[in-house]
Amino acid sequence: MDFMDNINPGTKNINRYFIILIVIWTLGVFATLGWDIYQLKHSTFRLANISAEISYNKDAIYRHWAAMHGGVYVPVTDTDPPNPYLNVPHRDITTTEGQKFTLINPAHMTRQVNEISEDAVGFKGHITSLNCIRPENYPDTWETESLKSFERGVKEAASFEIKSGKEYFRFMRPFITDKSCLKCHAAQGYKEGDIRGGISISIPMEPLRSVERSQINDVLIAYGFLWLLGIGGIAVSTRRLWKQLVYREKIEKEVLTLSITDQLTGLYNRRGFLSLADRQLKLADRNKNGIMLFFADLDGLKDINDRFGHKEGDKALIEAATVFKETFRTSDIIARLGGDEFAALAIDIQEKNSEIFTSRLQYLTEMQNKQENRTYKLSISIGGSFQDPENPRSIDELISQADKLMYEQKKQKKSYSNSSNE
Repeated sequence: MDFMDNINPGTKNINRYFIILIVIWTLGVFATLGWDIYQLKHSTFRLANISAEISYNKDAIYRHWAAMHGGVYVPVTDTDPPNPYLNVPHRDITTTEGQKFTLINPAHMTRQVNEISEDAVGFKGHITSLNCIRPENYPDTWETESLKSFERGVKEAASFEIKSGKEYFRFMRPFITDKSCLKCHAAQGYKEGDIRGGISISIPMEPLRSVERSQINDVLIAYGFLWLLGIGGIAVSTRRLWKQLVYREKIEKEVLTLSITDQLTGLYNRRGFLSLADRQLKLADRNKNGIMLFFADLDGLKDINDRFGHKEGDKALIEAATVFKETFRTSDIIARLGGDEFAALAIDIQEKNSEIFTSRLQYLTEMQNKQENRTYKLSISIGGSFQDPENPRSIDELISQADKLMYEQKKQKKSYSNSSNE
């Protein structure tokens, strides 16, 4: 019989708690890791956006300056020939010394600066419009969609795009026609306030992605270390808790064992017996099984104590307990109720089989008495009461009946002893 099944189930659940803590910690670490990686990627986007915005503003400022002055004249060279798409008066002039100059308008200036910028830092600027004169200015698909969105009121376009297997950050803002623009573009039908195109900036993302990857690797290493540190902390704390729970269970079991065990004989005491017997009676009643209660008494304990001392009396009780344990099965509940009284609850038994236990008790007692150098004979009186599954009784009623039968046997022994002495 396991009387301690319900003691502190903490250690049984400790592995489950450990796994739950690991899962919670892992989810928490992954959630914050995901957030940090998202922030790093967003920072890359913001850095690319700011870089593109600076490049755009630079183009817009010197373009505005050139427009304010109506363009700039430069010497005619192989790299700066007259612009065939620029149809304005005085496009080409010759100085009194005979040197030829051609007008560079703001758009052409911007194209040249963009070419220099692309060669120097990889940033590619592109002037474009839905109404282009120059073929080189025709918009690509992304620029076309952006220009159309400007006509719907969108102020800025920005996104990532893969071109020729490489990733670029694309940025674009519209050009709004002002008075200085009409010198070159009035012939196209533009008027002040019209959207006449825009400048797109393409920034290669590989340098920024390289930095981003390095930062993400650093974050992964840091979070990996943090996760392992947390796992270690959880493991150490869980093991410490487990040890505490095991120790507490051990103490509780020891305390409970002491509270239900007779310290002299090692059998159950009255409290332990009544608790377990009550449980077994209910189980037997539910399953309609027979059960037998035996009540026994160590005969002559007072005489043994008086003649040989209490130490010898304790030995007699231990000897009687040994006989009692050997008489019954390990599944039966055996107890010393106090003083010289013992009890046993034989489980799942028929009334006709009770004689087996009483005969075995008598035999084992006789075997003890055959030992050499005994100063007294061991004698145990016993009575039994059967619990009929069709007519259940309480444990007290069973004990009372078994006690009466035990005293009848004790009287018979005394009568027999007295007649023998005569």
